[in-house]
Amino acid sequence: MAPIKRKRGATAPDTPRTRSATAANATTGTRAAQNATTKPRKPVKSKRKEQPAYASSSASAPSPIKATRAPRAKRSRKSRAMPTATARRAVSLTPSLSSSTSKPSAAPAPTLERNVDNVVLGDILFRAWYPSRHVKEIVGREVVDEKEMLERLYVCKHCFKYSKELMGWVGHGKACERRRGGTAPMVPGRKIYSHGNSGWSVWEVDGEVDSLYCQNLCLFAKLFLDNKSVFFDVTGFTYLLLVHKNPTTDEEQVIGFFSKEKMSWDNNNLACILVFPPWQHKGLGSLLIAVSYEISRREKIIGGPEKPISDLGKMSYIKYWSGEVARYLLDVGDMEKKKTKTVSLDEISAGTWICVEDCLAALKHMNIAVAAGKGKGDVQRVKIDKQQLREWMTASKTGLGPIIDPDGFAPGYGYRESSTDEDMGD
Repeated sequence: MAPIKRKRGATAPDTPRTRSATAANATTGTRAAQNATTKPRKPVKSKRKEQPAYASSSASAPSPIKATRAPRAKRSRKSRAMPTATARRAVSLTPSLSSSTSKPSAAPAPTLERNVDNVVLGDILFRAWYPSRHVKEIVGREVVDEKEMLERLYVCKHCFKYSKELMGWVGHGKACERRRGGTAPMVPGRKIYSHGNSGWSVWEVDGEVDSLYCQNLCLFAKLFLDNKSVFFDVTGFTYLLLVHKNPTTDEEQVIGFFSKEKMSWDNNNLACILVFPPWQHKGLGSLLIAVSYEISRREKIIGGPEKPISDLGKMSYIKYWSGEVARYLLDVGDMEKKKTKTVSLDEISAGTWICVEDCLAALKHMNIAVAAGKGKGDVQRVKIDKQQLREWMTASKTGLGPIIDPDGFAPGYGYRESSTDEDMGD
């Protein structure tokens, strides 16, 4: 049968097939009309692929470079699962220096101004708390302008240099001069304190001598300290690093630090303090605080931390102050002969090397002082029962012994040289 030829402009016969096709065309036309009324999508611009760059901080201003985000590389299952079981195993090996079993306080909620989401330190991944102050070539100019966020910042656990590129970070880890077997010591500076045979030690680093290391350390610390303000001008500070030595590999790693001014007009023995998040709530903050006060004692200066203190730092300090004041008060008087002893806040301060206002804050925190009228000179007095003091120490898991061993310090460290200038009037 010969095919039927249709004249141009003729109408096709109304069959079921043509009716369905007509309905489909009508539906398509309706959708096209709806799409035409909506706002068209912004065309995606092609981006130049960046070369992996392993950057470090510098005191000089970075050169203006047009920042573009590198395309996200496809990650294999192995790379996605990198900091999981290994990270948990690394943290679980960390010994606890505190006998307290109280529930740890929650980390502060991350702020909306953050521009780095997660940090990879060695084989551990954890979340950043506060905005980064790394150079714009690392976090990207778009991160600041468009409120976007860098997914991961890779940080070397040996020297704290950083990169946003995984391959650049891996390459640096194989060649880092401070790695085990590298050309430089794993920890800069000198060891000033050993905490028995626990594997913990404290090292002193001069910000003027190892300025690049201290700059990178401060930039890393800013991710977890809201009030951290010094990043590049580190020459006027000394950094005391808390180091853990792996008993199986002998590898040493910094897991916290505190800094102090070389010359403080306010007698501050500490400028900022941080224990990295994976190692918090293990009593390590109290160890660093105790070291700072022992150094003050050797320097014969009654001081304290630079204020204001962060919320987490304030909790650690209140715990330390309360423990020191409680141990001092237990040694006052003679319980066996039922004798009482009157001491002033100045005497407590002189005996603990804690300033008066911090001793008063500790007494208020313990909440065991009872008003006892006024003494000589119209001075308010309080009464503290030693039995209640012991009960408080038991409830708060406060030990009777000191936190650190003064004999663990390097011989002669921190002691002022004897001089007759202090005894002279000029």
